[in-house]
Amino acid sequence: MQTRLLGRPVRAVLTRVDRAALAGDRVLVTGAGGSVGAELARQLAACGPEKLVLLDHSEYALFQIDRELRERYPALEVEAVLGDVSRAMDLRVACAAAHPHVVYHAAAYEHVTMTERAILPALRLNVLGTVEAVRAAREVGARFVLISSDKAADPTSVMGATRRLAELVSLSLASPSFRPVAVRFGNILDGSGSLLEIMARCVEQGRDIPITHADATRYFMTASEAAALVLKADVIGRRADVFWLDMGDPIRVGELARRFIACATPAGQTPVGLDIIGLRPGEKMGEQLTAQGQSMQSTAHACIWSARQRPVEPFAIGDAVSAIRRAVAAGDAADALDALRAVVTEFSASRTATTAARATQTAAAASRINCTLRLRSTRPVARDLLSQ
Repeated sequence: MQTRLLGRPVRAVLTRVDRAALAGDRVLVTGAGGSVGAELARQLAACGPEKLVLLDHSEYALFQIDRELRERYPALEVEAVLGDVSRAMDLRVACAAAHPHVVYHAAAYEHVTMTERAILPALRLNVLGTVEAVRAAREVGARFVLISSDKAADPTSVMGATRRLAELVSLSLASPSFRPVAVRFGNILDGSGSLLEIMARCVEQGRDIPITHADATRYFMTASEAAALVLKADVIGRRADVFWLDMGDPIRVGELARRFIACATPAGQTPVGLDIIGLRPGEKMGEQLTAQGQSMQSTAHACIWSARQRPVEPFAIGDAVSAIRRAVAAGDAADALDALRAVVTEFSASRTATTAARATQTAAAASRINCTLRLRSTRPVARDLLSQ
Protein backbone atom coordinates (compact mmCIF):
# COMPACT_ATOMS: atom_id res chain seq x y z
CA MET A 1 0.00 0.00 0.00
CA GLN A 2 2.83 2.43 0.82
CA THR A 3 4.10 2.34 -2.77
CA ARG A 4 0.61 3.09 -4.14
CA LEU A 5 0.09 5.95 -1.70
CA LEU A 6 3.48 7.55 -2.35
CA GLY A 7 3.30 7.01 -6.11
CA ARG A 8 6.90 5.76 -6.04
CA PRO A 9 8.84 2.77 -4.68
CA VAL A 10 9.78 2.76 -1.00
CA ARG A 11 13.56 3.15 -1.01
CA ALA A 12 16.12 1.13 0.91
CA VAL A 13 19.00 3.50 1.64
CA LEU A 14 21.49 2.00 4.08
CA THR A 15 24.18 -0.17 2.50
CA ARG A 16 26.40 -2.78 4.06
CA VAL A 17 29.18 -0.17 4.10
CA ASP A 18 26.94 2.30 5.96
CA ARG A 19 26.04 -0.30 8.57
CA ALA A 20 29.69 -1.15 9.03
CA ALA A 21 30.46 2.55 9.60
CA LEU A 22 27.91 2.64 12.43
CA ALA A 23 28.83 -0.73 13.93
CA GLY A 24 30.54 -0.62 17.30
CA ASP A 25 29.33 2.89 18.16
CA ARG A 26 27.80 3.75 21.50
CA VAL A 27 24.56 5.52 20.61
CA LEU A 28 22.00 7.67 22.43
CA VAL A 29 18.58 8.26 20.84
CA THR A 30 16.27 10.87 22.40
CA GLY A 31 12.56 10.63 21.69
CA ALA A 32 13.18 6.92 21.18
CA GLY A 33 9.52 6.04 21.71
CA GLY A 34 8.25 8.23 18.86
CA SER A 35 7.68 7.21 15.25
CA VAL A 36 11.08 8.36 13.94
CA GLY A 37 13.00 7.74 17.17
CA ALA A 38 11.77 4.15 17.42
CA GLU A 39 12.59 3.44 13.77
CA LEU A 40 16.04 4.97 14.26
CA ALA A 41 16.54 2.65 17.22
CA ARG A 42 15.48 -0.38 15.17
CA GLN A 43 17.83 0.41 12.29
CA LEU A 44 20.69 1.26 14.62
CA ALA A 45 20.20 -2.02 16.47
CA ALA A 46 20.58 -3.84 13.15
CA CYS A 47 23.95 -2.10 12.61
CA GLY A 48 25.50 -3.82 15.62
CA PRO A 49 26.31 -0.91 17.97
CA GLU A 50 28.33 -1.49 21.10
CA LYS A 51 25.53 -0.01 23.21
CA LEU A 52 22.16 1.60 22.50
CA VAL A 53 20.61 3.96 25.07
CA LEU A 54 16.98 5.00 24.57
CA LEU A 55 15.62 8.16 26.21
CA ASP A 56 11.95 9.15 26.24
CA HIS A 57 9.50 10.88 28.59
CA SER A 58 6.68 8.45 27.74
CA GLU A 59 6.92 5.41 29.99
CA TYR A 60 4.67 3.28 27.76
CA ALA A 61 6.40 4.18 24.48
CA LEU A 62 9.82 3.60 26.01
CA PHE A 63 8.73 0.25 27.44
CA GLN A 64 7.46 -0.86 24.03
CA ILE A 65 10.62 -0.08 22.01
CA ASP A 66 12.89 -1.38 24.78
CA ARG A 67 11.04 -4.70 24.93
CA GLU A 68 10.97 -5.00 21.13
CA LEU A 69 14.71 -4.50 20.74
CA ARG A 70 15.61 -6.81 23.62
CA GLU A 71 13.51 -9.57 22.06
CA ARG A 72 14.90 -9.06 18.52
CA TYR A 73 18.53 -8.48 19.52
CA PRO A 74 19.16 -10.42 22.77
CA ALA A 75 22.94 -9.96 22.52
CA LEU A 76 22.72 -6.18 22.17
CA GLU A 77 23.25 -4.00 25.25
CA VAL A 78 20.13 -1.81 25.41
CA GLU A 79 19.38 0.62 28.20
CA ALA A 80 16.11 2.54 28.58
CA VAL A 81 16.25 5.90 30.38
CA LEU A 82 12.98 7.53 31.38
CA GLY A 83 13.55 11.27 31.27
CA ASP A 84 12.81 14.72 29.88
CA VAL A 85 15.33 16.26 27.46
CA SER A 86 14.53 19.76 28.73
CA ARG A 87 16.06 18.74 32.07
CA ALA A 88 19.87 18.94 31.95
CA MET A 89 20.26 16.25 34.63
CA ASP A 90 18.21 13.73 32.63
CA LEU A 91 20.54 14.22 29.64
CA ARG A 92 23.60 13.86 31.86
CA VAL A 93 22.23 10.60 33.26
CA ALA A 94 21.63 9.29 29.73
CA CYS A 95 25.10 10.35 28.56
CA ALA A 96 26.67 8.77 31.64
CA ALA A 97 24.88 5.55 30.72
CA ALA A 98 25.92 5.66 27.07
CA HIS A 99 29.26 7.49 26.87
CA PRO A 100 27.99 8.02 23.31
CA HIS A 101 29.91 8.43 20.09
CA VAL A 102 26.74 9.95 18.59
CA VAL A 103 23.48 11.47 19.83
CA TYR A 104 20.41 11.34 17.58
CA HIS A 105 18.00 13.96 18.89
CA ALA A 106 14.48 13.00 17.80
CA ALA A 107 12.53 14.31 20.81
CA ALA A 108 10.14 17.06 19.71
CA TYR A 109 6.54 18.18 19.58
CA GLU A 110 5.58 18.14 15.91
CA HIS A 111 1.83 18.69 15.48
CA VAL A 112 1.27 22.15 14.02
CA THR A 113 -2.25 22.74 15.34
CA MET A 114 -1.42 21.59 18.87
CA THR A 115 1.69 23.72 19.23
CA GLU A 116 -0.05 26.86 17.93
CA ARG A 117 -1.90 26.87 21.26
CA ALA A 118 0.75 25.17 23.42
CA ILE A 119 3.55 27.68 22.88
CA LEU A 120 5.41 27.20 26.15
CA PRO A 121 5.53 23.38 25.98
CA ALA A 122 6.70 23.62 22.34
CA LEU A 123 9.50 26.01 23.27
CA ARG A 124 10.45 23.99 26.34
CA LEU A 125 10.85 20.74 24.40
CA ASN A 126 11.80 21.81 20.88
CA VAL A 127 14.19 24.63 21.81
CA LEU A 128 15.33 24.23 25.42
CA GLY A 129 15.39 20.45 25.04
CA THR A 130 17.66 20.83 22.02
CA VAL A 131 19.91 23.21 23.97
CA GLU A 132 20.39 20.58 26.68
CA ALA A 133 20.84 17.72 24.19
CA VAL A 134 23.44 19.49 22.05
CA ARG A 135 25.34 20.69 25.13
CA ALA A 136 25.38 17.17 26.55
CA ALA A 137 26.66 15.78 23.24
CA ARG A 138 29.39 18.42 23.04
CA GLU A 139 30.51 17.79 26.62
CA VAL A 140 31.15 14.10 25.90
CA GLY A 141 32.63 14.71 22.43
CA ALA A 142 29.83 12.95 20.55
CA ARG A 143 28.54 13.67 17.07
CA PHE A 144 25.12 15.34 17.18
CA VAL A 145 22.29 14.79 14.71
CA LEU A 146 19.15 16.90 15.08
CA ILE A 147 15.96 15.56 13.52
CA SER A 148 14.28 18.65 12.04
CA SER A 149 11.32 19.33 9.75
CA ASP A 150 10.38 20.95 6.46
CA LYS A 151 8.20 23.23 8.64
CA ALA A 152 11.47 24.98 9.65
CA ALA A 153 11.74 26.51 6.15
CA ASP A 154 10.08 29.96 6.15
CA PRO A 155 8.03 28.91 9.18
CA THR A 156 4.43 30.05 9.53
CA SER A 157 3.77 27.99 12.66
CA VAL A 158 5.10 27.89 16.19
CA MET A 159 6.24 24.34 15.58
CA GLY A 160 8.19 25.33 12.47
CA ALA A 161 9.78 28.34 14.17
CA THR A 162 10.86 26.28 17.19
CA ARG A 163 12.39 23.68 14.88
CA ARG A 164 14.27 26.42 12.98
CA LEU A 165 15.61 27.84 16.25
CA ALA A 166 16.63 24.33 17.28
CA GLU A 167 18.69 24.15 14.07
CA LEU A 168 20.31 27.52 14.79
CA VAL A 169 21.08 26.51 18.38
CA SER A 170 22.75 23.31 17.20
CA LEU A 171 24.83 24.99 14.49
CA SER A 172 25.88 27.83 16.81
CA LEU A 173 27.80 25.38 18.99
CA ALA A 174 29.86 23.92 16.14
CA SER A 175 33.63 23.89 16.58
CA PRO A 176 36.61 22.11 14.99
CA SER A 177 36.07 19.27 17.49
CA PHE A 178 32.26 19.23 17.50
CA ARG A 179 30.12 18.57 14.42
CA PRO A 180 26.36 19.08 14.80
CA VAL A 181 24.11 18.47 11.79
CA ALA A 182 20.38 18.90 11.26
CA VAL A 183 18.28 16.74 8.95
CA ARG A 184 15.00 18.06 7.53
CA PHE A 185 12.22 15.93 6.15
CA GLY A 186 8.48 16.20 5.74
CA ASN A 187 5.49 14.19 6.87
CA ILE A 188 5.93 10.60 8.02
CA LEU A 189 3.32 8.61 6.14
CA ASP A 190 2.95 5.94 8.82
CA GLY A 191 3.75 8.00 11.92
CA SER A 192 1.65 8.19 15.08
CA GLY A 193 -1.13 10.77 14.71
CA SER A 194 -0.47 10.96 10.97
CA LEU A 195 -2.99 11.61 8.21
CA LEU A 196 -2.81 7.92 7.36
CA GLU A 197 -3.94 6.98 10.87
CA ILE A 198 -6.85 9.43 10.67
CA MET A 199 -7.88 8.16 7.24
CA ALA A 200 -7.81 4.53 8.37
CA ARG A 201 -10.10 5.31 11.29
CA CYS A 202 -12.53 7.17 9.03
CA VAL A 203 -12.74 4.35 6.48
CA GLU A 204 -13.25 1.82 9.28
CA GLN A 205 -16.08 3.89 10.75
CA GLY A 206 -17.60 4.85 7.38
CA ARG A 207 -17.03 8.59 7.91
CA ASP A 208 -15.81 11.14 5.37
CA ILE A 209 -12.10 11.90 5.67
CA PRO A 210 -11.37 15.45 6.88
CA ILE A 211 -8.65 17.20 4.85
CA THR A 212 -7.56 20.81 4.94
CA HIS A 213 -7.61 21.48 1.19
CA ALA A 214 -7.67 19.06 -1.73
CA ASP A 215 -4.91 20.97 -3.53
CA ALA A 216 -2.64 21.47 -0.50
CA THR A 217 0.67 19.67 -1.12
CA ARG A 218 2.91 17.87 1.35
CA TYR A 219 6.09 15.83 1.23
CA PHE A 220 5.66 12.26 2.48
CA MET A 221 8.01 9.41 3.24
CA THR A 222 7.89 6.30 5.42
CA ALA A 223 9.47 6.16 8.87
CA SER A 224 11.93 3.54 7.61
CA GLU A 225 13.05 5.81 4.74
CA ALA A 226 13.42 8.79 7.07
CA ALA A 227 15.45 6.89 9.65
CA ALA A 228 17.73 5.34 7.03
CA LEU A 229 18.44 8.71 5.43
CA VAL A 230 19.15 10.29 8.84
CA LEU A 231 21.74 7.59 9.52
CA LYS A 232 23.18 8.04 6.04
CA ALA A 233 23.45 11.81 6.59
CA ASP A 234 25.38 11.15 9.79
CA VAL A 235 27.78 8.88 7.91
CA ILE A 236 28.47 11.35 5.08
CA GLY A 237 28.36 14.56 7.16
CA ARG A 238 31.72 16.27 7.50
CA ARG A 239 30.81 19.74 8.79
CA ALA A 240 28.04 21.55 10.64
CA ASP A 241 25.23 21.69 8.11
CA VAL A 242 21.53 21.24 7.41
CA PHE A 243 20.62 18.29 5.20
CA TRP A 244 17.40 17.84 3.23
CA LEU A 245 16.05 14.43 2.40
CA ASP A 246 14.75 13.94 -1.13
CA MET A 247 11.19 12.68 -0.80
CA GLY A 248 10.23 12.90 -4.44
CA ASP A 249 7.54 15.26 -5.64
CA PRO A 250 5.07 16.71 -3.11
CA ILE A 251 1.70 14.96 -3.10
CA ARG A 252 -1.70 16.68 -3.21
CA VAL A 253 -3.52 15.84 0.01
CA GLY A 254 -6.77 15.18 -1.88
CA GLU A 255 -4.99 12.72 -4.19
CA LEU A 256 -3.39 10.91 -1.24
CA ALA A 257 -6.79 10.55 0.42
CA ARG A 258 -8.35 9.18 -2.78
CA ARG A 259 -5.52 6.67 -3.17
CA PHE A 260 -6.02 5.53 0.42
CA ILE A 261 -9.79 5.16 0.01
CA ALA A 262 -9.22 3.02 -3.09
CA CYS A 263 -6.73 0.79 -1.24
CA ALA A 264 -8.48 0.51 2.13
CA THR A 265 -12.19 0.26 1.32
CA PRO A 266 -13.37 -3.37 1.77
CA ALA A 267 -15.07 -5.01 -1.20
CA GLY A 268 -18.77 -4.26 -1.22
CA GLN A 269 -18.47 -1.23 1.10
CA THR A 270 -19.41 2.20 -0.20
CA PRO A 271 -16.29 4.40 -0.35
CA VAL A 272 -16.24 7.32 2.05
CA GLY A 273 -15.91 10.88 0.76
CA LEU A 274 -13.78 13.89 1.63
CA ASP A 275 -14.67 16.61 4.12
CA ILE A 276 -12.83 19.85 3.24
CA ILE A 277 -12.22 21.69 6.52
CA GLY A 278 -9.84 24.43 5.31
CA LEU A 279 -6.30 25.30 6.31
CA ARG A 280 -5.83 25.60 10.06
CA PRO A 281 -3.73 28.24 11.85
CA GLY A 282 -0.03 27.89 11.04
CA GLU A 283 -0.57 25.62 8.03
CA LYS A 284 0.61 26.32 4.47
CA MET A 285 -0.84 25.33 1.11
CA GLY A 286 2.56 23.92 0.14
CA GLU A 287 5.72 23.00 2.03
CA GLN A 288 9.31 23.53 0.97
CA LEU A 289 12.51 21.99 2.28
CA THR A 290 14.76 25.01 1.94
CA ALA A 291 14.37 28.75 2.26
CA GLN A 292 16.26 31.54 4.03
CA GLY A 293 17.81 32.40 0.65
CA GLN A 294 19.61 29.07 0.39
CA SER A 295 19.89 26.67 -2.51
CA MET A 296 20.28 22.91 -2.27
CA GLN A 297 23.62 21.32 -3.12
CA SER A 298 24.20 17.67 -3.94
CA THR A 299 26.11 15.36 -1.61
CA ALA A 300 27.68 11.94 -1.98
CA HIS A 301 24.19 10.42 -1.83
CA ALA A 302 21.58 11.12 -4.49
CA CYS A 303 18.72 11.33 -1.95
CA ILE A 304 20.47 13.77 0.40
CA TRP A 305 21.05 17.46 -0.26
CA SER A 306 22.72 20.14 1.82
CA ALA A 307 23.06 23.89 1.97
CA ARG A 308 25.74 25.90 3.70
CA GLN A 309 24.03 28.09 6.28
CA ARG A 310 24.49 31.80 6.67
CA PRO A 311 26.94 32.59 9.48
CA VAL A 312 25.25 31.93 12.80
CA GLU A 313 25.42 34.68 15.42
CA PRO A 314 25.94 32.79 18.70
CA PHE A 315 25.39 35.84 20.91
CA ALA A 316 22.00 36.66 19.34
CA ILE A 317 20.93 33.03 19.65
CA GLY A 318 22.19 32.88 23.22
CA ASP A 319 20.24 36.02 24.13
CA ALA A 320 17.07 34.60 22.56
CA VAL A 321 17.45 31.28 24.39
CA SER A 322 17.98 33.11 27.70
CA ALA A 323 14.85 35.20 27.09
CA ILE A 324 12.86 32.09 26.20
CA ARG A 325 14.12 30.30 29.30
CA ARG A 326 13.01 33.20 31.53
CA ALA A 327 9.63 33.43 29.82
CA VAL A 328 9.01 29.67 30.07
CA ALA A 329 9.93 29.72 33.78
CA ALA A 330 7.53 32.64 34.33
CA GLY A 331 4.75 31.02 32.27
CA ASP A 332 4.73 34.06 29.96
CA ALA A 333 3.99 32.81 26.43
CA ALA A 334 3.76 36.33 24.97
CA ASP A 335 7.32 37.18 25.98
CA ALA A 336 8.47 33.76 24.79
CA LEU A 337 6.80 34.30 21.41
CA ASP A 338 8.45 37.73 21.10
CA ALA A 339 11.86 36.18 21.79
CA LEU A 340 11.22 33.50 19.18
CA ARG A 341 10.23 36.07 16.54
CA ALA A 342 13.28 38.19 17.34
CA VAL A 343 15.72 35.47 16.31
CA VAL A 344 13.67 33.55 13.69
CA THR A 345 13.02 36.76 11.77
CA GLU A 346 11.14 35.12 8.88
CA PHE A 347 8.49 33.78 11.29
CA SER A 348 5.17 35.60 11.55
CA ALA A 349 2.90 34.25 14.28
CA SER A 350 -0.70 33.39 13.47
CA ARG A 351 -3.60 35.15 15.17
CA THR A 352 -4.33 31.91 17.02
CA ALA A 353 -0.80 31.75 18.45
CA THR A 354 -0.81 35.44 19.40
CA THR A 355 -4.19 35.14 21.13
CA ALA A 356 -3.11 31.99 22.99
CA ALA A 357 0.11 33.71 24.09
CA ARG A 358 -1.71 36.74 25.47
CA ALA A 359 -4.18 34.54 27.32
CA THR A 360 -1.31 32.60 28.88
CA GLN A 361 0.43 35.84 29.84
CA THR A 362 -2.73 37.09 31.58
CA ALA A 363 -3.23 33.79 33.38
CA ALA A 364 0.41 33.75 34.52
CA ALA A 365 0.13 37.30 35.89
CA ALA A 366 -3.07 36.44 37.77
CA SER A 367 -1.43 33.31 39.19
CA ARG A 368 1.55 35.30 40.47
CA ILE A 369 -0.77 37.80 42.19
CA ASN A 370 -2.81 35.02 43.80
CA CYS A 371 0.36 33.26 44.93
CA THR A 372 1.65 36.47 46.54
CA LEU A 373 -1.64 37.02 48.35
CA ARG A 374 -1.68 33.45 49.63
CA LEU A 375 1.89 33.74 50.90
CA ARG A 376 1.06 36.95 52.76
CA SER A 377 -2.00 35.40 54.36
CA THR A 378 -0.13 32.27 55.48
CA ARG A 379 3.18 33.85 56.55
CA PRO A 380 2.36 33.97 60.29
CA VAL A 381 1.28 30.33 60.19
CA ALA A 382 4.51 29.45 58.40
CA ARG A 383 6.56 31.20 61.11
CA ASP A 384 4.67 29.28 63.80
CA LEU A 385 5.31 25.97 62.07
CA LEU A 386 8.99 26.72 61.65
CA SER A 387 9.35 27.65 65.30
CA GLN A 388 7.99 24.32 66.52
